[in-house]
Amino acid sequence: MRVAPLPVRPTPRPGEPLSSYAARLADANGLARGRVLPAWRQDIDVPPTELSTVGALAALDPAVATRLTMDRYPLAIRGHGPQRRHGWRLHHSVAWVCPSCTVSTGHRDLFWQTALVPVCQRCSCYLIHAGSPHVAVPAHPWVLEVVQVLVELAEASVEEPGARRVLYRRRRRCQQLAATIDGGSLGVGSDLPPLDLVAARTWGAYPCPDPTTVAALLVITGPRRSRQSKPAHLRCQQSSTFTGADRDRLDWFLTRLRHHVDHDDLRPDHVPSMLPPPQGDDARKPGAWLSLTRAATAMHMLIADASGHSETPQEAMTALGVPGIPSSALIDGIDTGEGLREQDGDLLTTALQQLLADGLVDYQRRRDILRPATRLPSTTSQRLPATVTSAPTFSRLALAWIWIRFTHGPMRSCPGPDIPDRDVHAFDRRIDPETRLLLHETGQQLLADADLLTIPTTQATWAGITRRYG
Repeated sequence: MRVAPLPVRPTPRPGEPLSSYAARLADANGLARGRVLPAWRQDIDVPPTELSTVGALAALDPAVATRLTMDRYPLAIRGHGPQRRHGWRLHHSVAWVCPSCTVSTGHRDLFWQTALVPVCQRCSCYLIHAGSPHVAVPAHPWVLEVVQVLVELAEASVEEPGARRVLYRRRRRCQQLAATIDGGSLGVGSDLPPLDLVAARTWGAYPCPDPTTVAALLVITGPRRSRQSKPAHLRCQQSSTFTGADRDRLDWFLTRLRHHVDHDDLRPDHVPSMLPPPQGDDARKPGAWLSLTRAATAMHMLIADASGHSETPQEAMTALGVPGIPSSALIDGIDTGEGLREQDGDLLTTALQQLLADGLVDYQRRRDILRPATRLPSTTSQRLPATVTSAPTFSRLALAWIWIRFTHGPMRSCPGPDIPDRDVHAFDRRIDPETRLLLHETGQQLLADADLLTIPTTQATWAGITRRYG
């Protein structure tokens, strides 16, 4: 029997488990979750019929649907036999959640079902048992570093036998240490997560069920860095550029953005194509637009991350209308999670405060509305002196002026990028205050008229729009 796709089909998030995606798919279409996937189904050993049903309802490629399960990972991770024992996978009765983002957004990760990831990498805090008090405890930087290495090894283990052997030996060391460790033999610093000896002793066929204990064991049993995690030239460049303080600054800024996402409905659409320049700097000096557009790309990526959506630099640049601009250390540091330098952090913090003070303007909507505009409304041309409108380039420069004024972006993000920004700034200096006010009102009217196209309109309303735009 052929299954028809559902009308609302959300995109799977990176690392999202099948059970979480099935719940989102059902909720988006107003269905009971059992209509998409049985409520008791774990994200492992999923029958092909059930997996194909979810894929058909969501119109997913079979390979994409399979990535939502743990079936593609080797036995060293998912365990052996029907009960999935002697691997990294937790017992089926153990459920780890994030006390921060799971409560607010329902976010879950597939690897949270294993002892490989006892922390939330988005919120940088330790996971907790489902149903426990929601208290977010910041994770130690060593733990975050270990988890990042283990996640890279887990992905590599799908095709590389060497990575599987590393994970197998690491699990054996954790199991042996859990059976012999005592409170006086830690010797790793009191700032690491607390270690529950009773929970540690339960590591046998299944890993220890306590997240903080697992985190402490992972730090003790092995190195924090993976030599093969990044190319040598990239490791040298990043190690000389970013420090531990930069990583802490990035984590703090992401935490702040998550607060505004939850309480102020902050979205990536609220980012202009150019961030405001630092106080005292001139945004019109040569090259300033590039640095401010790179900063806007970084802000777009950070807000998307805080909203639960992973975004590449290329996707952020495309959304801002500036695809193909060269990257920078700021963008690379955020893309790789290496850190945020102090100067860049001050720029982003000031820009965030300005966006909030302006009332979170939807710049993406402004770009979408003004991009198709190819000529000034007839009512604007009629109100201007003929000596002004007779210039052959006036209409194009006026539209470019409106674009820069209302989207806060460079001409590179405009459909007419052949007009240099300096020509628009010179045009701004030439026009008189009355013309400037009229063009500002025209930009506001273009944005307001777009709203009329989304609501039922009368014949008189359409007649007014026809008169204005010819």
